Amino acid sequence: MSEQLVVVGVDGSPASYTALRWTLAHAGRTGAQVCAVRCWTPVLAKGWEAAVTAQPVPSIAEQQARAERELTQVVAAALARVPTHPTQVQQRTVRGPTGPGLVAEAAGADLLVVGHGHRSLEMLHRSVTWYCVVHATCPVLVIPPTWATRRTLTSAIAEVFA
Repeated sequence: MSEQLVVVGVDGSPASYTALRWTLAHAGRTGAQVCAVRCWTPVLAKGWEAAVTAQPVPSIAEQQARAERELTQVVAAALARVPTHPTQVQQRTVRGPTGPGLVAEAAGADLLVVGHGHRSLEMLHRSVTWYCVVHATCPVLVIPPTWATRRTLTSAIAEVFA
């Protein structure tokens, strides 16, 4: 029997952090491999960006390096908070839109885990969650907003490690 692969989307939001922690706890219990994916889209409109922020737009390489650093920091923080977790977490940064990027990375995976933002932000982020649910070729677990899952996540982690 081959090892399961769970792909989790990480964008730095509280919901994605909760999704990552759930995934790490799940993998610690089941022995699944984890692949944390951070999708990013480069800022290309240098004139507009500089006019709004009064700062130069970083190069594409610098933007990718920042996405990789952010992913590494979030994964390290989550690993520190989950007592039993996989020994190794694959980390991938994908250039392009989040929905298609996550679905492509989850092709052949056993599960795709995504966090769903706060209800007031739903209109902005629903497209990523919806895209994954509609287009993924594997089951998709959608983690609700952090405030709604805090008690559930705490009790789930306690049960896993009891």
